[in-house]
Amino acid sequence: MIYGNTKCAMEYAQRGAIDEWIQLFLRNDGDNMALADGLLQEKRYYIGPIRADISEFGIEEGAPSYLTKANDIEWFFHKVDKIKEVYGEWDIPPLIVNYSNGKYEINDGRHRNEALRQMKIKHTPVIFWTSSEADHHYIANLMLQNPRI
Repeated sequence: MIYGNTKCAMEYAQRGAIDEWIQLFLRNDGDNMALADGLLQEKRYYIGPIRADISEFGIEEGAPSYLTKANDIEWFFHKVDKIKEVYGEWDIPPLIVNYSNGKYEINDGRHRNEALRQMKIKHTPVIFWTSSEADHHYIANLMLQNPRI
């Protein structure tokens, strides 16, 4: 089964099983075992998928700063270009974003985020996760007060 699309994520979310979708996606077509394992280390709180304004996250533009080798940066932009080529034909999977102490961090979807930024698309499906009830309540309230985030 292919899990890497928003339709599938929404189906799991409607059943109250977004945490299950995240694990299935990351361990299969998402190919991000490190994040999948890390999310199981302690209790997590999830919200989404919801359409969010990714320009408000304060995420650095371009390749992530931890990529320092030319080959890695070139590969990053190669993947970004491939996403841009198929964007209209692909039900893009939600970005997986951690919110903690006032900061957002994209844990899965940096290539998708950069492709969207380059195409000047601000709103995309996002799943937020937090490790604290306080951060979870903050994000939940923010979504209710400001549906465009």
